[in-house]
Amino acid sequence: MNKDKILNIVLGLIILVLIIQIKRYDTLGFSSGSVFNIFKSSLEKEVKLGDRTFKVGSHQSWVSLTVAESKRLIAIGLSEYPPVKECMKNGKLILTKGTTNTYVAEELLHDSLTRGEYVLGYISPAKSLKKLDKSIKRKELVFVDGELMDVDYSEILPTMREGDIVIKGANIINHQSGQAAVMIGSATGGTVGKVYPIVQEKKLRLIIPVGLEKESSQNIDLLGEYSKIKHERLGKKTPWLWSIKGELFTEIEAIKQFADVEVVHYGSGGIGGAEGAVSLLLRGSEVEVAKALDLVEGIQGEPSFMK
Repeated sequence: MNKDKILNIVLGLIILVLIIQIKRYDTLGFSSGSVFNIFKSSLEKEVKLGDRTFKVGSHQSWVSLTVAESKRLIAIGLSEYPPVKECMKNGKLILTKGTTNTYVAEELLHDSLTRGEYVLGYISPAKSLKKLDKSIKRKELVFVDGELMDVDYSEILPTMREGDIVIKGANIINHQSGQAAVMIGSATGGTVGKVYPIVQEKKLRLIIPVGLEKESSQNIDLLGEYSKIKHERLGKKTPWLWSIKGELFTEIEAIKQFADVEVVHYGSGGIGGAEGAVSLLLRGSEVEVAKALDLVEGIQGEPSFMK
């Protein structure tokens, strides 16, 4: 039997198997067209759904993270983010205060901080008796070529140049639109008022570590303008929103520092301590999804910020 006959027999067998599979899917309610699409998409690395493009991948899983776990994950991811690592070798980096940035500080310092020493304003339950211990105060961290400097960040800001990094948290974001804003209580703008104009003027790199529990469907820029419309005050003064333009660094970006996976915000909320939790869908190869799962499992169990 010559090679051509053998090849024809093999091709015939392959076609026969495909026909059997198509008939099998038809009995399950699938059309042969949908089977073709499934077969086609499995060969593609990406698929377009609506106005977004996603990695297809062969394996899928999902995880849920409490707010504290998300903060730790974001901090670990940010410490491994190439622009941050490069700036810590050769450049200037300012880390402003905040709850998420407390975790970032711990990762950059390789040390533990008390939960109140690196926080300015914060939101807690209205009738909670718990208070952060702010008796210990620490200056904003300033690094020059990776060395921690004992200076006020306002002294370093004027000397920074394009490519240097400022890390500032946010109170609300629209991840898909890349929008973020900070609640401002001070008439002068607080930390944002000092930092943001120089960030814009000098074209510094502003990175915004923020959890997806702060995700909103609103146009954040317009929401900030709405908060400033003239009004009569009832009750305590409402902070106004200052929109900031920077690079959002959420749980999604954090996981991608360690695994080549598609990460999708898949759900929010929970009970028993998972109020405000974020659920994420992971999609990629078996090896890469497993990497992401190992990463998340390693930080699950992180205690809440305020005990």
